[in-house]
Amino acid sequence: MTAAIADDSVEKLFTHRFLFATELFESLVDAACFANLDALGAFSGPSFDPRELGVVARAEHALGYHVRKLETRGYLARHGDRYHRTGAAPASPEACAQALAEVPEASVGGEIVSLLVAEGPAFFRGEKSGEEILFSPIRLPLWFRYFSNDNLLYSVNNELGALALSRELPPGGSILEVGGGCGSAAELALRSLEGRVARYVFTEVVPTFLRRGERAARAAARGAEVCALKLDMTRPWEPQGIVPGSFDAVYSVNCFHVAPDLDFVLREARAAVKPGGLVAVSECLRPTHVDTPIYVEFIFNFLESFTNVGLHGTRRPNHGFLTPAAWRASFEHAGLGNVQVTPDVDRVAETYPFFFVGALTARA
Repeated sequence: MTAAIADDSVEKLFTHRFLFATELFESLVDAACFANLDALGAFSGPSFDPRELGVVARAEHALGYHVRKLETRGYLARHGDRYHRTGAAPASPEACAQALAEVPEASVGGEIVSLLVAEGPAFFRGEKSGEEILFSPIRLPLWFRYFSNDNLLYSVNNELGALALSRELPPGGSILEVGGGCGSAAELALRSLEGRVARYVFTEVVPTFLRRGERAARAAARGAEVCALKLDMTRPWEPQGIVPGSFDAVYSVNCFHVAPDLDFVLREARAAVKPGGLVAVSECLRPTHVDTPIYVEFIFNFLESFTNVGLHGTRRPNHGFLTPAAWRASFEHAGLGNVQVTPDVDRVAETYPFFFVGALTARA
């Protein structure tokens, strides 16, 4: 697979251990989808129509993902509006989670998937929302571990984003990070750019994450001026303290895809940078010609903040993670040009269809 990545600095980020953990996670998600459908009674007869399973409206995106995931993996076959098992079945979620635990630096994702199997019936019946299940106060430590550079399956986005920034940021540059979460992206960006960043503005909308992220950014700064600001990217940025045309780069990791209005957020990002300034995002990317649900979307399809977004035929044809072509169209619509995708996700997917990571850069 990595032979399809021509850039050596990028290729070395995608280790065999990372790819192994990706495939284990893929199998765990298959098992979770099967278990949740089984709990809904989908397999109590010879076939089922998803519309007859009695799920609440807000769970329909997640249900659709479950069915489509198992269909594309060969566990279900479709005839008209009905689906039936092919005879094959994935291993149990418990067995798959145990296998993933053999890669400790990737196991936190398995804990979250297992939680969604345990709470799946309550979610699909409408007794609990995805937000209540995943982001109750007692779950915050789980997310601190997930959005961490110790999480093999998440840190690669931070590493790739930091690499993209290091190649394009001018010396003494200023960076605005949007949706910085717990600060893991800031950590790697500031360390990789040591001595080249004059000012780093860390922003986040959730106060608990903002405080934690600010501490992480300051610890990694090594000479750069760091300040933290609460920013809701879905509202105009200037009234929240972002001076137009004042940054060399706007940077975000796995955040912009949840914007209810992506066009608006990209226009605000463009307005925040200087003429010729950089907008860099590191995201999970959906290969253009691979019609397969992305394994990491299993978790986030339980969240209305992930699924309830404005769509557009070419710029944003679906909720969740977008193709390089959709991102390019969105950037260009916002007045951002010279769009680059690193690595070439579509080329990699020709030989390895489970490759979903990329960094995009564009210029104002």
